[in-house]
Amino acid sequence: MSLLGVGTHFLAAGTDLPAVPVSTTPTDKLSSAQLRTNVAAAGGEQLVLPASGGQARKSLSILQIGDSHTAADLFTGMVRQILQEKFGQGGIGYVNVGTPHPGVRSSLLKLTASSGWSYEDIRRSARPGAFGLSGFNASTSREGEVLTFASDSPARYSAIEIEAQTDPDAGSVVIEIDDVPVLSASLAAATAGPRILEVRPTAGKASFRRLVVRTGEAKPVAISAVGIFREGTGVTYSSIGYPGATVVLLARFPEKRFVDGLRRLAPDIVVLAFGTNEGFDANLDPAGYRERYVSAIRAIRQALPHARLVMVGPPQGERPVTACKPAEGRPCPATDPSAEPPAATERQDTCPQRPPQLDQVREVQLRLAKAERIPFWDWWAIMPAGCGASRWAATDPALMSKDRVHFTKAGYRKSAAGFAAFLEPEVRASLRGEDAVPND
Repeated sequence: MSLLGVGTHFLAAGTDLPAVPVSTTPTDKLSSAQLRTNVAAAGGEQLVLPASGGQARKSLSILQIGDSHTAADLFTGMVRQILQEKFGQGGIGYVNVGTPHPGVRSSLLKLTASSGWSYEDIRRSARPGAFGLSGFNASTSREGEVLTFASDSPARYSAIEIEAQTDPDAGSVVIEIDDVPVLSASLAAATAGPRILEVRPTAGKASFRRLVVRTGEAKPVAISAVGIFREGTGVTYSSIGYPGATVVLLARFPEKRFVDGLRRLAPDIVVLAFGTNEGFDANLDPAGYRERYVSAIRAIRQALPHARLVMVGPPQGERPVTACKPAEGRPCPATDPSAEPPAATERQDTCPQRPPQLDQVREVQLRLAKAERIPFWDWWAIMPAGCGASRWAATDPALMSKDRVHFTKAGYRKSAAGFAAFLEPEVRASLRGEDAVPND
């Protein structure tokens, strides 16, 4: 397959928790003190893992890290569904808490937060070391605030890991599963840092419809993410997305925090899906961009030397069309988004509305993937030549959203089908235990 094909492969071939009695009073009416009393009476205890603990999980794990196309969990959610239909369902995986940004969602769980929580973003924080891989923290200093993770059907798990932040002045949390408190833990510690609170079922198998993290008193609490893992066969597909981000965001994480976070999740395959926002950067330096992407690849390979890497190139996109204000006696020119691009073009896929940096980003990624022997899926190439974003927007149903950057559900579904087919050989190779290409 050529470099500009739809896809190109460059590879050479704790303690168990006892059952907790359910109170006759609904948990949203119980005080935090009563909740802690329930846990203590049942023999529950705080289970704490070091942030880089990394529990062995048998299902194949895929982690996609990217920009808004990843954050919305439409593209990734559909890829997940296709792969799980073929290989079986693993756990839910790594998810954000609440809605830290309107573009961050989960297709697996309904994530909600009570009104007392606020969000911090690693891109705007002077304390990047205070964040887990999610890049967001939900914070509050009020008692009884809740983060809820709800599932329409029973969500099976072997371990639930709550990614929290310690601090000398921090408060405590109570974890509830289906309105039953199962763990009470203090986040106070001599120094600030990450802490993983783990819940494991007594019988090794369990499920929930409603998982709640509830603050215990009016003291600071910060929660970064929740991991819901399941032992056994199947595929777990976690997505970590940052709307508006470029690959340089990964350098914001302190090296140890980034490495420890990846090792704890221990994905078998890491998918990198950046490029759209770089393409809209008028000051992009292609050489500098390549160096930043290489640094991200090196950091991931250092953390996960046996993981397989896959790159997703940027899809086609177009600059927003400025609204026309008709001058006196001169109407706005008619536009036809499905029309052919100008004939006098050097390249078949030239589009006047597409930022030229997007072409450069794609070329940099193609060459880098080849040099690093990383499979490259060319999202761009599944779209029509020329102004592909406008043409997809003009289809019925429309495949592109009105901003000509993001996709409709139908567009993400079509894209996901292509990527899942491309990714399937990597999944099969990983299931066979084949080594990833070494970094030499």
